[in-house]
Amino acid sequence: MAELYCTARSLFLYTTELIEHPLEGVISAGEPDYERLVSEVRGFLRAQRVRGPLYLGLSSEYLLLRTALFPELEGFPLAEAVLAEAERSPFWGQHELNVDYELLDVVEEHRRRVLFAAMPAQAAGLLSRRLRLRRLEPLPLAVWRASLAQFEGRGSWIVLDGLSNSMALFEQGRLSDFRQLAHPLDEGGRALADEVGRSLQLFGRYEPVEAAWLFGLPEPPPVPEGLPAHEVVQSAQPAVLKAAAWRREPPWLDLRPRRRRLGEGLPREAQRALLWSSLWLALGLAGYAALGVQLRQQRALNAGLSRDIARLEAVRPEQQTPLPAGVTTALLERVTRALPEGTWLDGVQVDEFKLVLRGRALDPRKPQVLARRLAAPPAWTQWDAEAEDYMWEVTLELPQ
Repeated sequence: MAELYCTARSLFLYTTELIEHPLEGVISAGEPDYERLVSEVRGFLRAQRVRGPLYLGLSSEYLLLRTALFPELEGFPLAEAVLAEAERSPFWGQHELNVDYELLDVVEEHRRRVLFAAMPAQAAGLLSRRLRLRRLEPLPLAVWRASLAQFEGRGSWIVLDGLSNSMALFEQGRLSDFRQLAHPLDEGGRALADEVGRSLQLFGRYEPVEAAWLFGLPEPPPVPEGLPAHEVVQSAQPAVLKAAAWRREPPWLDLRPRRRRLGEGLPREAQRALLWSSLWLALGLAGYAALGVQLRQQRALNAGLSRDIARLEAVRPEQQTPLPAGVTTALLERVTRALPEGTWLDGVQVDEFKLVLRGRALDPRKPQVLARRLAAPPAWTQWDAEAEDYMWEVTLELPQ
């Protein structure tokens, strides 16, 4: 996996070491040329023989990154409100936008502070498709996530990111707010420290923070005199960004195109109607599938019965042997029904006007039960030591 950080002037690639590639002509008259950017990135990656999953972080010249307060309105989804706010931008609003957002906190009962990013949908699709991106997000976010590990346990700190020339305030381990700075971080100076102090006041904080993290590539920004922080840490280590770039913890956004969910963007009533329609369709499909299973089972059963009938037809004699005189089908059915459990027939013999039934039983009393059921004389029984059961014989008088 490789991480690529893109500013207006440079590409920074980190695999096992940091490599900088200058960019020219990608930003023209303040507007990014995404086709040119793709060409530059692909050529750079090809020269460095980089393949596989790619993280791309873009600076503010390529996208919109803001925080805003949104009221909680019944029937107006937050996603729609964020998109509407992004489309108000004079520069970015002229495009069809890809938007992603993250809820930072609830300021009041019905007001929410949201971090959101937007960029032209066509550009997001172009970058994701041509560069095979695994994540596409605003550049400062990886730096912000890295600061969480650097200042774990601290109550407050600020991140001054030289790559995006931005400032972010963290309180109690969470992003509170951020803004783009007017003064270049790489110039430092008292004016920069004053702007940082005013920004903290805009965020609602009037006391110095516990720590300030000045991050930049390939060198960290200089420390401005009078920075409102009790401790100042400078860093230019791209390795701290590697894990943070892929980490899925707040704050994180992804501007790659995604498929719209069924009903997304429709009014609440239309979504509800679509939900019921989908439910009935699903139930109908489930019923149809169950009916299909039953139909296939019945067809298999019919095929099996057809095969059984064919086998019986094949072995059936052309002429049935007539039953002996006095032996009727009803009598044979009566004998069959009268057999007790654990008793079975071995043979039937007709001797003049007698029907002799022979068989075996597990219990010597069962043949006597059979004899009583058939109104016949007591049965003859004998133990068969070899077979370990009882042989029996019952004789019935046949009508003359």
